Amino acid sequence: MDESGIANKLFEELTPQAEIFRSKLIEDFHLLDSLDVQGQSDAPKFYSKDFTDKLQVQKMMLDNPAGLVKFQVYSSKDEVGKVTKADRRKNRVRNKNSKNPPLNIWAHFVLESSIFQYFMLFLILSNSIALGIQSEVSGDSNPNLAGLKQALEIFDYCSLFLFMVEILLKWMDDFVSFWKNGWNIFDFFVTVGSFVPEIIVLTVGDLKELRVIVKNLRVFRILRSLKMVSRFQQARLIALAITKAFKAMTFIMLLLLLFAYIFAIAGVIFFDSYTRSDREDLQYKDSFSSITRALITLFQLFTLDQWYKVMMDMWKVADRFFTTFYIMLWICIGSFTFRNIFVGIMVNNFQSIRNDLFEEVKGHVETRQIARNAEKFNEELTRQDQKLKARRMTIHANQQLLAEAAHQTGSQEQTQSASAENVRSSGSDTQEVVSNDSATR
Repeated sequence: MDESGIANKLFEELTPQAEIFRSKLIEDFHLLDSLDVQGQSDAPKFYSKDFTDKLQVQKMMLDNPAGLVKFQVYSSKDEVGKVTKADRRKNRVRNKNSKNPPLNIWAHFVLESSIFQYFMLFLILSNSIALGIQSEVSGDSNPNLAGLKQALEIFDYCSLFLFMVEILLKWMDDFVSFWKNGWNIFDFFVTVGSFVPEIIVLTVGDLKELRVIVKNLRVFRILRSLKMVSRFQQARLIALAITKAFKAMTFIMLLLLLFAYIFAIAGVIFFDSYTRSDREDLQYKDSFSSITRALITLFQLFTLDQWYKVMMDMWKVADRFFTTFYIMLWICIGSFTFRNIFVGIMVNNFQSIRNDLFEEVKGHVETRQIARNAEKFNEELTRQDQKLKARRMTIHANQQLLAEAAHQTGSQEQTQSASAENVRSSGSDTQEVVSNDSATR
């Protein structure tokens, strides 16, 4: 399809929207009240920035409530082919004409800036490294490490403060949307949870009974390292695939646990002689002494960890055929069948997420193509408008020339008629003089 065909198609798509827009102007804004009988209107006397002044608005409503107002063109967009909430903020009348940007626009600008994002990523990485070093030197009583410990504590508090500042900026940007994002909620609880040990120490004091609790709570500070997952798209996709896989594996896990429970009960019953044996060379004698130990042994066989040694040890007492059949059957059901099902579910989830991303990227490409076509259409409309204006100017100039020529022709005719009248009057005067002379003679 050539550019003219694309322009015609876009014009057909935009025409119904233009009709709706025109009807809304007539219905809601009383557009017809500002037009005269010939459909002409006065030029706008007020601009959109006048709406920011209350006194000016009152004057506008008193002087000409149905007058036209000149608005600025929609000029700012963060992404081609997509109108975001940030675009709507920046193109509001009050925000465009304000001296200082509102706090939500400023917070969004700071959060989306590459400098801030790289700084937060560096802070997360350095804080993770600092927590690792702090865990190594915390139990060391060497006095030479006192300065290092204090520096690590100060850096940890500064990092915690900056993480809280980031959350406050996100609240300033959009408080409602913050709680709709699971990663934001996770960051909030991890950050706020880091304050709990310090609050306990400040309110209750450094009691011996609370030292263990505070120490255990401070271990959860390492969860801040998971903030890096939300910074990388690929990591978020892997986490999303794992989450979806666990949801899909719920009933399969229940079925696996049911089989494991059946095999555990059977093992406790059938290998009772092996459990009660008096031989001292048995390494896995207590493997089936209870249902709990039997489930642990089945999990070991599920991972194929030393399954052959377990089977050889059980051969010393139990029946070899039944022992081999029992272990091989469980390995086939658990390790081969269910584990492959788990792998298949994970692969299927990754594939579905990949397809969703492909469709999303395809939609963005189509949107950008439509935006480019719309720009071409607007350029074509601008060229046609310029040609039409040029024709109108040419016609207007020709009309002026014709009017001037007609005016000059009319003035010449008036001059000629005046000259003829003068000639006639002079001729009549001459005849009168001649007649008077003849009469005198």
